[in-house]
Amino acid sequence: MSISFLDRYQAEPTWHGRAMIMEIYHLAMSHRNNQWTVAKTASHFNCSVGLVSENLKLAEAIHSNERLLNCESRQKALRRLNGYG
Repeated sequence: MSISFLDRYQAEPTWHGRAMIMEIYHLAMSHRNNQWTVAKTASHFNCSVGLVSENLKLAEAIHSNERLLNCESRQKALRRLNGYG
């Protein structure tokens, strides 16, 4: 039995783990289908386009700034990313 990205996302306890799972899914689907959109990723994860956009932004930032992983919440990481923290 395989575990879906949605199952992994829902089971993930950390904000950064969730962001990375969503990023991997979105990039994989974009690679398979050049018509893939953030809205389709949002639909798959049953969340808003805004949440997907923020998670993709955070995941990309983590690749170059691992200190974001020390933020206790995604809100704090977003504030730091936007120069407010």
